[in-house]
Amino acid sequence: MRETANHIYSINKEKIHYFTEVLEFGKVHLDELKFDIYLPYVRVINNAIGVGCSTCAPDDFLIKKGNKRSIVAMCLAEKFISCDWGTSNFRLRVVDILSLKVLSEHTSDMGIKKRFQQFKAQQQLAQDHFFVAYLRGKIDELDLSGADNYNIVASGMLSSSIGMQELPYADMPVPFSGENLICKSIYLDKMPKVLLISGVRTDTDVMRGEEIQAIGLSDHLPKHERGILLFPGTHSKHIIFETGHFIDFTTHMTGELFEVISRYSILSASLYQVEWNPSYQEIFLKGVKKGLANRQMVSLFSIRAGSLIHNTSGDQNYYYLSGLLIGGELSSLKTHAETVYLAASGISHELYKLALESFLPLERIVCFNAEILEKALLIGQRKILETYGR
Repeated sequence: MRETANHIYSINKEKIHYFTEVLEFGKVHLDELKFDIYLPYVRVINNAIGVGCSTCAPDDFLIKKGNKRSIVAMCLAEKFISCDWGTSNFRLRVVDILSLKVLSEHTSDMGIKKRFQQFKAQQQLAQDHFFVAYLRGKIDELDLSGADNYNIVASGMLSSSIGMQELPYADMPVPFSGENLICKSIYLDKMPKVLLISGVRTDTDVMRGEEIQAIGLSDHLPKHERGILLFPGTHSKHIIFETGHFIDFTTHMTGELFEVISRYSILSASLYQVEWNPSYQEIFLKGVKKGLANRQMVSLFSIRAGSLIHNTSGDQNYYYLSGLLIGGELSSLKTHAETVYLAASGISHELYKLALESFLPLERIVCFNAEILEKALLIGQRKILETYGR
């Protein structure tokens, strides 16, 4: 039976006018029940929208025009705090939930590893309270003007065994929506709710953090094809997706191996770090070629030998080593026929793009621009907040 004249109220006139532009009729699926929403016309009346809606529909769900994805419109706060706490770095941002504009930000090198070491060196606070103490202190430094009843969405290593509270890994496959991730709402020390997000696993691999970025990039991935999403980094991830799901991934310790070799091995004396410029392209691609041929192990010591015998400069050796390790990482892609989607910025974008173009057809390489990558994590966190944060 159809009922009418249900209104959805908000004191935020900007939000109301925003939704009058993006709403139309459609359907909402919630807890396996289907609700019809009828919007034969929409107008603003005393801060109410949704004239003609079915009263069977939940008040806080509306349909976004075009993709028919239900979004939480009125029940979520206008802003949320994005917490990205990785192994080596900490990043906290106040974010407008509609535009994803960053309103205030704090970053530091207080990664999970360093904070956990500090926790082990003290005995006053339990592990969860020790991490919350740092988080609360940094939140106090943010500009929270107008941010009432906000949520904190935390992804990365905070849900690991060396973080605030360990959550089990969700199993692959994971839909582009992230609906089967494991999330937990945590209330501690008069803090706003912290929505803690788990990582994901296969039978042979694990990751925490990149899956949220992948979910944030999913709107830019084909829904009915198979492809590979590549995240370069300390522990690079190659995530395979197919028909709207992330189905598998592999981890490559490229960045960490480069750091260990360049700082602590006998080769460190033969390397000199300089800023990238095109004059290093030839020596870099020479290293890539060796890596693609799986010749890394027999080529590493040649860096020292070249310095001693031929006086090869340290900067040349530096980019040869980089190419050697990146080529070794990418060698597995030679047997794949899928398009590779590169999610990298800065020097990583430059080097991985060069390496990929040295052996793949250009039509099989898609590089995301900096603007898309900058918002990927925030889009992914917002999707999780819409699903689990009510």
